[in-house]
Amino acid sequence: MSVKLRLRRMGNTNRPFYRVVVIDSRRRRDGRAIEEVGYYDPIKKPAVTHLKEEPILSWLDRGAEPSDTVRQLLQQHGILHKWHLLKQGVSPEEATKRVAEFLEARPDKPARTRPSKKARAKAEAAADAGS
Repeated sequence: MSVKLRLRRMGNTNRPFYRVVVIDSRRRRDGRAIEEVGYYDPIKKPAVTHLKEEPILSWLDRGAEPSDTVRQLLQQHGILHKWHLLKQGVSPEEATKRVAEFLEARPDKPARTRPSKKARAKAEAAADAGS
C-alpha cells in the first residue's frame, strides 16, 4: 500500500481550510484518511499551520511520501530537516536543537531570484523613458 501525506480540502466555497492527512494514494482527495496529523488555514494572514510532529515523523519513517504542498509546509516547520537528521543517526535531542538553530538562522521569506513580470515591465518602461 502506497501511503501519502496530503491535504484534504474542508471549508466553504471560497473559504478553503485544509487538513493534513495520511491517506492511501489510491483514494480520492477527500476520501477516508488513515490519520489526521495537522491542519493548514491559508485564509488567515499570516497563514496558520499546526502539524503534529511525532506522528508525521513516524509516517515518514514508514515510507509515506508527502505531496508537494505538504513537503513545503514540513520544510517551513523544520520537520523534514529533523527527519533527515534522525535518519543520519543524530539523537532526537540534538536534532531538535539543530532544527531550532536552523529555523532561527533562516530568513522569514526567501528572496526572489527573479523579479516578477510586473516589476520587469516597470523596469523596462523606466529604462525606455530615460533614453
